[in-house]
Amino acid sequence: MSKEVINNFCLYFKETEIMDNAIQVLFILIAFILLVYLVWNIIYFRGKKIVKDTSTQLKNLLELNSKYTFDYDIKKQYKFYETFQSKPKFDKYELETLFDKSILYNYGLVIVAEKVLKNRKLYEEYQKKVSNLKSEILKEETKNLHISYKGYIKIEKNLFLKYKLSQPILNSDIICTATYTSPKGRNHYSKKAAYSIVEAPKRYELLQKRIEQQNSEEMRRKHARSQMTDKLRYTILKRDKFKCQICGRTVDDGIKLHVDHIIPVSKGGETVPSNLRTLCQACNLGKSDEIE
Repeated sequence: MSKEVINNFCLYFKETEIMDNAIQVLFILIAFILLVYLVWNIIYFRGKKIVKDTSTQLKNLLELNSKYTFDYDIKKQYKFYETFQSKPKFDKYELETLFDKSILYNYGLVIVAEKVLKNRKLYEEYQKKVSNLKSEILKEETKNLHISYKGYIKIEKNLFLKYKLSQPILNSDIICTATYTSPKGRNHYSKKAAYSIVEAPKRYELLQKRIEQQNSEEMRRKHARSQMTDKLRYTILKRDKFKCQICGRTVDDGIKLHVDHIIPVSKGGETVPSNLRTLCQACNLGKSDEIE
C-alpha cells in the first residue's frame, strides 16, 4: 500500500469524525431548543392558568362581555347600479335618485342601518366600561402564586386583549353607480356616489311621507273630478249663457264649450260653482293649468 493511499484513508476517517461531531452538536442544540420551548410552554401555560383563575380584571371583562351582543352580519358596502341607453339621460340622472330607489325597494337596508346605529351606541358604551377595567393584582399576591409580577401582568394583558369583544361594523356605505356605454362600445361613462347607510331610516321615512302625500293628492283630484256631474255641467253652462267667459264666442261660432276649473284641480281647486266657468275649447287648452 502506497503512502498516498494511507494518507487519503486517514484523511477520510478524520473528516468522517468531524462530521459525526458536527451532527452530534446539531442534535444536542435541537434537543436543547426543544427542551427550552417545552419548559417555557409549561411555565407559560401554568402562568396562564394561574392568571385565568385569579385575575379580577379578566373576570369583570367576561362578565361585561355577557351583557353585550353586537351584529356582525353587516357588509361594509351595498352596491346598486343603473344603466342607460342614451348619453343625455345619463348626464341628467341624479345618483340620489338611485339612492332613494335602493332604499324604497330594499327595506332590508333600513334594518341594516338600524343594526349599525345599534352597534355604534352599544360599542361606545362597551368601550367606556372596558377602559375602566384595570388590573387589581398586587406584587405580594403574585409571590404567593409563585409567579413574577411582570409575568402575571403580561399574561393578563394578552388575555384581556384576546377576550375583549372585537369591534363590529360601525359604518356601511350604499354605493350608487350609473353607467352608459356607446352603441359601438367605444366610449364608456360612469359616475359613482357613496351614501352612509345610517341615512337610510330618515330618508325612507321621508320618501314614505311623500308617497302618502302623492296618494292623498291623487285621491283628492279623483274626488274633485268625480263631482263634475252632467247636471252641474249644464248648470254652469246655463249660468254663463252658453258663452266662453274669455273670448265671448258661442256654439253658433262653431266652437265646443268646456266647463273649466278657474283654480285647477291639480293646484287644489274644487269642483264647486264658484270655481267653475264656461270656456271654449281653444281658450281652455290655451289656459292649460294656469291660475288666472
